[in-house]
Amino acid sequence: MFDAEFWVAIAFAIFCIILIYKKLPKLINNALENKINEIRSDIDNAKNLKKESEQLLEKYKNKITEAHQESEKIITNARKENEYYIKESENKFEQLIINKKKSLDQKLEQMRLKAIKDIQSVSNKIAIKAVKKIIISSTDNDKIKTVNQKNLDKIFTNLK
Repeated sequence: MFDAEFWVAIAFAIFCIILIYKKLPKLINNALENKINEIRSDIDNAKNLKKESEQLLEKYKNKITEAHQESEKIITNARKENEYYIKESENKFEQLIINKKKSLDQKLEQMRLKAIKDIQSVSNKIAIKAVKKIIISSTDNDKIKTVNQKNLDKIFTNLK
């Protein structure tokens, strides 16, 4: 019923099963152990990377906070300097306006005094011309004497 080839095939199959049964679990176990160790190593590496990244994140958060504080200080200082320069410019401008006003007041006073002198000069010239005309037009010596006397009286009263 079963010939020799059949029994050789069955013996060979049993032999392969025994080999597989004895060695295969060890191979599978070793492969699983290696894979577990590899996964543990990856998990440890991931934990270390996570820890390092958290430390870097904290470090950069601190740097960002410091940068914000520094920028606030810079902005505050810049505002103070701007306010100082604005006040200084306003003071200089006010002083310039005061100086210009004084200068204009002095010039106006000088112009007023000059105008008064010019008016006096012109009025003196007009008075002299009028006196000359009066003297020339009056042929009467009595009139000249009375005018001269009045003028002398005025001069004496002004001198007193």
